[in-house]
Amino acid sequence: MQTDWKPDERTAWQLVAQAAVIVGAVLLVYLPAWRAGFVWDDEQLITANPLLRTFSGLIEMWSGGRTADYFPMTNTVFWIERHLFGENATGYHAINILLHGADAILVWLVLHRLQIPGARFAGLIFGIHPVHVESVAWTSELKNVLAMFFTLLSIFSFVGSNEHRQSRAAYIASLFFFALALLSKTQTVFVPIALLMCAWWRDRDSTSFRREAIRTGPFFVMAVVFGLITIWFQNRGIGEEEVVIGSFPRRLVNAGLAIWWYAGKVCLPTRLMAIYPRWRFDSPQLWEWFPLVVLVLLLGLTWHCRNRGTRGAFLPLAYFIVALLPVIGFVRMAYLRSGTLVADHFQYFADVSLIAFVCSAVAMFARRARGEIRTAIAAIAILLIGMMGTYAWQRTKVFHDEESLWRDTLAKNPDAWQARARLEQYFFRQRKYSDAIEHLRRAVEL
Repeated sequence: MQTDWKPDERTAWQLVAQAAVIVGAVLLVYLPAWRAGFVWDDEQLITANPLLRTFSGLIEMWSGGRTADYFPMTNTVFWIERHLFGENATGYHAINILLHGADAILVWLVLHRLQIPGARFAGLIFGIHPVHVESVAWTSELKNVLAMFFTLLSIFSFVGSNEHRQSRAAYIASLFFFALALLSKTQTVFVPIALLMCAWWRDRDSTSFRREAIRTGPFFVMAVVFGLITIWFQNRGIGEEEVVIGSFPRRLVNAGLAIWWYAGKVCLPTRLMAIYPRWRFDSPQLWEWFPLVVLVLLLGLTWHCRNRGTRGAFLPLAYFIVALLPVIGFVRMAYLRSGTLVADHFQYFADVSLIAFVCSAVAMFARRARGEIRTAIAAIAILLIGMMGTYAWQRTKVFHDEESLWRDTLAKNPDAWQARARLEQYFFRQRKYSDAIEHLRRAVEL
């Protein structure tokens, strides 16, 4: 199946212009980040990280001897940035923003290769979606934008590896990019399943699918190895500290709730914050099973009716769930110390499927609509793009410094003890001791 662009479909300058629109929108939305500083984990990972200062530190980051987690590719980029920019945050933010712009372009290219309508629209929405601000404006989340870059390159190469004469080279490239994605952030362990989904979407013939499934074998091996490495590093970092994640029934219930929560943030990204209110980790009540039951029924229904029009609904739903599995509370994570299960940066990899689903539905409806309806759809789309871009721009300003970030968090979640503790440290450095003491007292209470 040939899905690449042909010369007679679009000229090169048109493609460049369309890509420039997406990148330009990303640059505009994240304009406030160019003047922002370091916040939160940036101190631990960048400004106060001794491993970034020497070549021996670079070697140690790959050996994992003193690192709290294992993402040596991300740390290598931090090492390079430290030697290029020092403690000037502008350079770090620039790299994050440019990588996010590249991710938005790759979203477009991957969806187009999969012959999904509205691919360019989806790339634009991915680039300006407010829920992605945390992954872009927070320099520590270089691991998200970098891992996503390699993940999309891996999927793009894998899908194209059975279309060209250089299929072996494309397949090897896909493996190589997947390895780099895992070395950037191991949340990308879901990629082998995503590759199977792409094969299932493109090839309805069972023989072709079995061949593609065999080709994903090395990807699964790499995912299992890196997944075990990450669990070991997380357990080593947590040590004997008790991180409450609840019983297995509670984990199942929370997983269902979290998936619906993340889907809600994709569709209605309001009241975004750095630390969300506490989740429950006690024994689940009967009514709390309802979201999980509905989710399973929805997934089962779309699969059962896949040959009767729900194939295009099953794929994005299944991908969304699979991409979130590593971060919805089944295993211990250091982040759970905050008492909450969810965070904006956890859904960066998963959002693309629901965004693609909505954009493809809009594109197909617009194609079949009459002229005046098509105009109305375009007007509504432009309005929504403007609203999302404006909110993302405003959200980016929140990450300007520690004070603005944590004041915004406390305005929405007054019980966030981490925000209190960070503000206490910030005010102490500013010699505002009365403010520091007040936040310290409240943090201890919480």
